[in-house]
Amino acid sequence: MIKGKPKKNIFILGLVSLFSDLSSQMVYPLIPEFLVSIGANKAIIGIIEGIAESTASIFRTVFGKLSDKLKKRKLFIFLGYFLSAFSRPILYLANVWSVVLGVRFSDRVGKAIRNPARDALISTSVDASERGKAFGFQRAMDRAGAIGGPLLAMLVLMLFNNNVRFVFLLSVIPGVLTVFLVRFAKETTVADKSDSTAVQKHSLRNAPFLIFLISTIVFTLGNSSNAFLILKAREAGLSVALIPVIWIVYNIFCTLSSPLFGSLSDKVGRKPIIIVSFLYYSAVYFLFGFARSVWIVWILFAAYGIYYGLSEGVFRAYIADLVVPENRATAYGLFNTGIGLALFPASLIMGTMWDRFGSMWAFFVSAGFSLLGFLIFLTSLLFQKIRRKSGA
Repeated sequence: MIKGKPKKNIFILGLVSLFSDLSSQMVYPLIPEFLVSIGANKAIIGIIEGIAESTASIFRTVFGKLSDKLKKRKLFIFLGYFLSAFSRPILYLANVWSVVLGVRFSDRVGKAIRNPARDALISTSVDASERGKAFGFQRAMDRAGAIGGPLLAMLVLMLFNNNVRFVFLLSVIPGVLTVFLVRFAKETTVADKSDSTAVQKHSLRNAPFLIFLISTIVFTLGNSSNAFLILKAREAGLSVALIPVIWIVYNIFCTLSSPLFGSLSDKVGRKPIIIVSFLYYSAVYFLFGFARSVWIVWILFAAYGIYYGLSEGVFRAYIADLVVPENRATAYGLFNTGIGLALFPASLIMGTMWDRFGSMWAFFVSAGFSLLGFLIFLTSLLFQKIRRKSGA
């Protein structure tokens, strides 16, 4: 039983995600080409993305635990969005890649502060039977902002003679709206601690949660920064002007598929969707390795968007199924920390492999890591099933 104003929270946090990603995605698709223009090579781009994601992720467990301890979800949500909103426009002044690194790091620290608390608040704003749908809605709104962001960026580039720096500056406007909207969210409390649908749910040390954490960390070693997908598109012949457009295509498919697979996971269970998502991602990355023509890259960006629809909301709902409400922000923090730490070697491996052996082998290696993560998760499920049947 949920107390508070849950339905309003889901809507408000959806709008917050919409405007936050509107700001973020005005900027993000332009960063790889911007870095190249100021002298960074592929390995440097990998280092920047890896450091930004991995080092900032260390803070996610800390802030998740603080949110659980203080029971102040809204405070951490506000602080996180504030930091991100006001760091991105600094790119306007960047002339060396180290400044870009600083901005990316600050932006990711903001995400580390807010995301565990936000996901915990979403999980306690709906009943377990609607959790997949709620997270699917939040991810869809997030991706809707990711569609609008590149569109705005493209419009500004057309009107202001491809002035990338001006796009960076204007990103502060939706960022400010994000911070303003957070104030309308309400803290919620859970009256029934049996809220979690998992069998083992009393500790962060329960086996299903830890195994899922390990499998996703290994999987993430093959999930490098999306900046490399943009560079792959450029290698295949996509023009700079069309970078925002292909990013829009990717986000459209993610937006459309997130609510669908979130609701489906409420009906058929999270595990089948997670298994399919691991295999699907690996197949898409293998195909990226073979891609040589622009039209194939367009198709693969759409397919890649469906992967995020399969995974993002469902992963979050699955964690909520495994962990009691009072520990959820910590659980989300641990999950995001693990993934974030894996992103550094993932991006470094991708960038180094690309520089030394070409893009094909870089994507093949990434697909291999994702398959390994799938095998760990599947093996653990089979082992748990055998133990239950044997009565162990």
